[in-house]
This record gives sequence, structure tokens and C-alpha cells, in this order.
Amino acid sequence: MSTILITGGKGLMGNAFRALQNTTENKFLFVGREDADLVSQADVSHLFEETRPDYVIHAAARVGGIGRNLSSPAEQFYDNIMMNTNVIEQAYRSKVKKLIVFSSGCVFPGDLLVQSENKLHNGEPYYAHKSYAYAKRMVDIQIEAYNQQYGTAYSTVIPGNIFGEHDNFNLEDGHVIPALIHKCYIAKLGNTPFKVWGTGEASREFIYSQDVAKACLGMLHKDHPKKIIVSGKLLKIKNVVDLICQAFDYHNVEWEKDKPEGQMFRSSDRTVFDKAFPDFEHTDVTKAINTTCQWFSDNHENARR
Repeated sequence: MSTILITGGKGLMGNAFRALQNTTENKFLFVGREDADLVSQADVSHLFEETRPDYVIHAAARVGGIGRNLSSPAEQFYDNIMMNTNVIEQAYRSKVKKLIVFSSGCVFPGDLLVQSENKLHNGEPYYAHKSYAYAKRMVDIQIEAYNQQYGTAYSTVIPGNIFGEHDNFNLEDGHVIPALIHKCYIAKLGNTPFKVWGTGEASREFIYSQDVAKACLGMLHKDHPKKIIVSGKLLKIKNVVDLICQAFDYHNVEWEKDKPEGQMFRSSDRTVFDKAFPDFEHTDVTKAINTTCQWFSDNHENARR
């Protein structure tokens, strides 16, 4: 039985891996910030010595919305650089068989409409995410350097817009789907309009957290690309809103068309992912959103919001 160490073990992706742990014969160890300070080299060294993992999936990060990225860029950069550097170096020193490190979709150039693995460094990231994005871009450089110099089998995973249970549902810092779920929940509770910025015509790729976890687990024991975008389903925001409204059975939507909605189209090139996972089955998006809405409704008081 192999031991898989999951950092960020109490967050969105940690809980997604936890939901799938009984689908394999591996032993899972979930590490949260209360278990080890990944910014500290000493803590990371002690963690690896104590757990002796065979595989590591590094999903921990200092994450924030646009507001936090703009107000504390130095902290965002430092903490993420140090966490990634410490985990990658300790994985090498501990002779981990395989390491998978999470990157982020915000690493791509801000004006890039179709994201692909070979265009990651082809321009400046969106200004509001610059510090966080460059820290995450360095993951790609670090992984490539270790694989080149030491012959390691490390990979970078770049997921789309992840959503699922245990997400951050904060109205300011949360990503699109969790923030919309929270807004709809509040609107139904107060019988007020569910206000959504824009026209709903903008399109984004969304992927359920357990699908990302399934792809990562599939990469552990096979020779997969060293950099891969884990693709999801392309949806217009208005389609996402419709699914959330159906899940809550509340349809009093008010579109604030004078509010910004960002780029009208952003997607990813699926070539690398489809070649690596030709038979991959995504969770039906309606089912995934229903499950996430139900979880938030049941856990509203204790959810991150």
C-alpha cells in the first residue's frame, strides 16, 4: 500500500480527494495549515520525515480574490513561492516517486482567450492577479528544472474554474460558482432579487472538484505530461445561473447589465488532456451544481463565506 500526502487537506481539493479515497487501495494523509506551516522549511522537513510519503499532491496555496491580491501582493508572492519551493525540494530529498503540484488558470496571459500549456509564459497575466500568478508560474519553471537536473517525475496540474463542496463561498473572494450559489441562497432566504453582474453571455470553463481529484489520482501511476490543463465544461454564465436557480427552486433573477463581466470568452485547448485521458468521464454539471448547492444549504453556518 502506497502513502499519498495531500497538502491543502482541509480545503476544496483536499475534501475532493477525501471523497475519493475509498476508490483506491492507497493510504491518504491530509495535511492542513494547523498540521504544518508549509512556508517553514523546518516544518516541511519534519512533515516528510514523519509521514514518509510515496506520492505527494501539493494542493495548498495562499489564495485570495482580486481584493486580497491587490492589498497584499507581497504576502501572496512570498508565501506561495516558499510553500512550493519547500514542498518540491523536500519531495526530492525524500525520494518521492511522483509529485503533482497545483498551478492556477490565472497564470496565463490576461488577454489569452484559449489557454494552452505551451502559451503559459506568452505575456503578462491579468494585472489584479500578477503577484499570485507569477508565484504560480514559477511552479512550472521549478518542476521543469527538477525533472531536467534530477530525472524526477513531477507534474504541474492547471485546473479550470474549480467548484464543489467545501469551496470558499465568500461573496467578495469566492470564485464564480460558489459566489453565485451564496448570492442565490441569500436572495431566496430574504425573498429578494438574485442580482447577477453583466448579461450572462460571458463563457467560462468549469470543472467539479472531484473530477480534478480523479484526474490527479490517475496521473500518479502512469507516465503523463509534465504540464496539463485539467479541462472542464464550457458554459455561459447565464446557464450556470439557470442551474443554480433550478437547484434552489428560486427564479427571481435580476441581471445588472451595467456591471462589468470581464472577458466575454475564455476557454482551454483540450488536446493534451484528451490525449492523456481519452476515456475520462466528467461528472454531469447539473448533478455537480445540485450537489454543491445542497451542501452549501446544509452547511451554510460553517461554510467558508
